[in-house]
Amino acid sequence: MSGKRESLAPEPEPVPADSNPPLMESPVAAGFPSPAEQYAEMPLDLNELLVRNPPATYFVRASGDSMIGAGIRTGDILVVDRSLDAADGSIVIANVDGEFTVKFFRSGPDGVRLEAANPRYRAITFREGMEFRLFGVVTAMIHQYPLPDELAPVQPVPSPSERSADPFSESQSHEQDTGLEPSPDPDAIPAAPGKKRRRPKKA
Repeated sequence: MSGKRESLAPEPEPVPADSNPPLMESPVAAGFPSPAEQYAEMPLDLNELLVRNPPATYFVRASGDSMIGAGIRTGDILVVDRSLDAADGSIVIANVDGEFTVKFFRSGPDGVRLEAANPRYRAITFREGMEFRLFGVVTAMIHQYPLPDELAPVQPVPSPSERSADPFSESQSHEQDTGLEPSPDPDAIPAAPGKKRRRPKKA
């Protein structure tokens, strides 16, 4: 049996350096693989795909984990359109008291608030005297995966016998996490100063 893999479809032609990469006509299956019917190619310009209004569009890099539930991670590039009006549920770039943040825009009978996509962070509500400005609606996101040579090696999973011989069992290791506050989110708005929390009295 030959060690070569059989090609189910012809390889795409090389792309000239000064042209846009091609878009394959057949979508890739996320489930079971299926043979590609054809490799009809058409050039794809990401600016045309992602930017609807070039004069009003800018890019910004995300930081922090407050929007992790929306798929936005540190290092992702957000495409922001300043010409769009935010609606309830839009992801927006906002400035609150001089600090920029990316959050869900929520509008209802109780007014406007900004919500994170992470339960660790509370919603930002507005009081009299607070400054709030919208700087656009996020219309797309670009996420880059690490290159093969940037991937960390996979650590082998210890066998049950090795885990039982480890003096630091799982039940003990969980205790090391109690009482530690989560690391601050760079794009989170700092909480207003308030009363200090009292430490519980020892029994």
